[in-house]
Amino acid sequence: MRGSLRSLLLAALLLAGGTAAARAQAPADTAAVLLDAARKLQREGRTDAAVDLLNYLRRHYAGTRAARSADSLLGSLPQAGAATGAGRTGFVTFNTLYGGFLGLAIPAAFNQDDATAAGIGLLIGAPAGFFASRAFARKHFHSAGQAGAASFVTVWGTWLGLGVQQALDIGDRETCNEFDCYSDQSDTAPWVAMSLGGVAGIGAGWALASTKEIRPGTSTLVAHSAFWGTWFGVSLGRVADLHGNGLFTSALLVGNAALLAAIPAAGSWRPSSSRVRLITAAGLAGGLAGLGVDLIVQPDDERVGFGIAAAGSAAGLLVGALATRQQRDLDSPEAGAGGANALARWQDGLHLGFPLPEPVTFRIEGRNGKPHSVRAVRFRLFHARF
Repeated sequence: MRGSLRSLLLAALLLAGGTAAARAQAPADTAAVLLDAARKLQREGRTDAAVDLLNYLRRHYAGTRAARSADSLLGSLPQAGAATGAGRTGFVTFNTLYGGFLGLAIPAAFNQDDATAAGIGLLIGAPAGFFASRAFARKHFHSAGQAGAASFVTVWGTWLGLGVQQALDIGDRETCNEFDCYSDQSDTAPWVAMSLGGVAGIGAGWALASTKEIRPGTSTLVAHSAFWGTWFGVSLGRVADLHGNGLFTSALLVGNAALLAAIPAAGSWRPSSSRVRLITAAGLAGGLAGLGVDLIVQPDDERVGFGIAAAGSAAGLLVGALATRQQRDLDSPEAGAGGANALARWQDGLHLGFPLPEPVTFRIEGRNGKPHSVRAVRFRLFHARF
C-alpha cells in the first residue's frame, strides 16, 4: 500500500512539472503541487487517482490553502459519490414531503380546510416538490452540503414565519366590551405566515446553495446550532417565566443568534458532519438525562424543570465536543474504505462500531458473458489494517 501511494505521489509530481516540484520545499508549496496534480488528473478523467491524491493532501497538509481547496474539489467530483448522491436523494425526499405540507398549508391559509381542498393540495404539492427539486438538484448541486443547506433554509423560513406571526400577533384582533378586552386569534394567519416563510425559504435556500460551494460539515453545524439555539431560547425563556409572545421572541432571538454565530465558526473550525451529529447526539443524551432527573425529583416549579433539562443539554454538548476531538471524518470518501463503518475494526487495536450501510457498485458478468454494473448496499462486519 505504501509503495502504491509513493508511486501515485511521484506521478503527481511529474504531472505538476519538474519546475514546480523543485520549488516545493515548504509544506504549502508541496500541497499546492499536489493540488495542481489532482486537478490535472481530474481533467484527464482519472477521477479515482484524483480523489486518492486529494485525500492524501487533506490528511497530511491540513490547514494549508491547498487543503481547503481540496475540500471543495472533492465535493465537486461526481465519483466522490455517496455523499453527493445521498445529499441529492435526501433533498428530493425532503422537498417531496414539504410540497405535500404546502399543499395542505396553502388551502388552510385561505380558510379552505375541507377534505377536497386538502386532497387537491396533496395531489399537486407532493409531485411538484418531487419533480422540481429533482431537476434542480441534478443541475445545480455538487455536494451534500449544498443540499443540506437548501433544506435547512426552507425549514427555517417556515419557522421564522410562524414565530414572527406569533410574537407580533399578526392577524389577531383585539375585541373589547364593557367588561374586558380579549384577543381573537386568527385561524388562518399562522398558515399564511408558514406558507410565505416556507416559499421564501425555498427561494433563498435554492439560490444560496446553487451559487456557493458549501461543505457538508458547514451546513450541518449551522442547522444544528440554529435548532439548539431555539431550544435554549425556549428553555431559558421558561426559566425567566416568559409566556406567549415573550417566549416566541426569546426562541427567535437566541435561535437566530446561534445561527449567525455558527457561520463564521464553521469557517474556522471546519468540522465534519459526522462530528456535529455526534455532538448533537451527546446533547440529546444530556437533555434526556435532565428530563430523567425532572421525573425523579419532580420539582414544584416548572421553571426549575426547564433549567435542569437545559443544563443537561449544555453539559452533553460540551462533553460531546471534547470527546470527539479525535473523531475521524466519516464524511470523507475514504472513510468507508478505511473500515470506519465496520462492526469490528482492527487498527492499532480492536475497535467496535455499528455497521452502517454503504452504497457500492459491483461489476459482474451476465449470462451473455458481458460485464455490467450492479448497484447494491453492503455491511462491513470486520475490517483490519496492519
